[in-house]
Amino acid sequence: MTKILNPKQAIVALDFNSYEEANKLTKYLDPEKFRLKIGKQLFSNEGPFILDKFHKEGFEIFLDLKLHDIPNTVYKALKNIYGHGVWMSNIHLLGGKEMINAAQKARLESNKEAFLIGVTILTSLDETQLKLIGFKDKVPQLVKKLASEAKNALLDGVVCSAQEAKELKKTFGKDFVLVTPGIRINSQKGDQSRVTTLKEAINYGSDYLVLGREISKAKDIPQMIKNIESYII
Repeated sequence: MTKILNPKQAIVALDFNSYEEANKLTKYLDPEKFRLKIGKQLFSNEGPFILDKFHKEGFEIFLDLKLHDIPNTVYKALKNIYGHGVWMSNIHLLGGKEMINAAQKARLESNKEAFLIGVTILTSLDETQLKLIGFKDKVPQLVKKLASEAKNALLDGVVCSAQEAKELKKTFGKDFVLVTPGIRINSQKGDQSRVTTLKEAINYGSDYLVLGREISKAKDIPQMIKNIESYII
C-alpha cells in the first residue's frame, strides 16, 4: 500500500457524548500518530475538563467549536480556549471581518504558537442548499472568498472540503493550512455532500485530514486504525 500521510496528519473526531464513550476509541490511538478533534457534542457535555483529560494522555487537541458571534464575545471565548492549551481552534468566517480580526487578536495575546483557522462552508452543504439560504455564488467561489478573508487576517488557514484544496493551495500558497473533514476510506458520503477519499485528499493538497465515523462506526475499530496507520510514514 502506498504511504501517503505524514505523522500526525490524521485528526480523529470524537463525536461522542462522554469521555467514557470516546475512550473506547482513543485507547487504541497512539498520540504520537494521531491528534484529536473535540466538537460541540462532547464539549457541551464534558466541558473544558475533557481537554485536560486528553492532554494528560499525551494528545494534541483541535477544539472545533466554530465560533460565530459578535467580535467581543468571540475574542473573550478564544482567550479562554487558548488558555486551556489547545493545539488548534476555529471560528466561522461568515462572522465577518471584525469578528475574524478579534479572533486573531485573542490568539496572539494568548498563544501565538497555537493554530487558528476559519471554517468556510460546511461539507454537509451543496450548492442547492446554499441557494435556498440566499447564496448566489457556487461553492468554490464562496469558499475562495472566505479563505481570502482568513488569509488577509493572517489566520493560519481554513477548514474546507478536500475538493477545494487544490485551488486554495494554488491561490494562497503551500503554507496556508487546509484542514479537511468529510474524508472517507471509500466513497460513501453519509450525511456530507462534498467528500473525498483519504488518498484523493492528500493529492489535492490537504494538510490535516479529519476522520470520524470511518473509525467510530467501524465494525472492528482496532483493525480500521491499523488500516489508517498503514498510510502513515
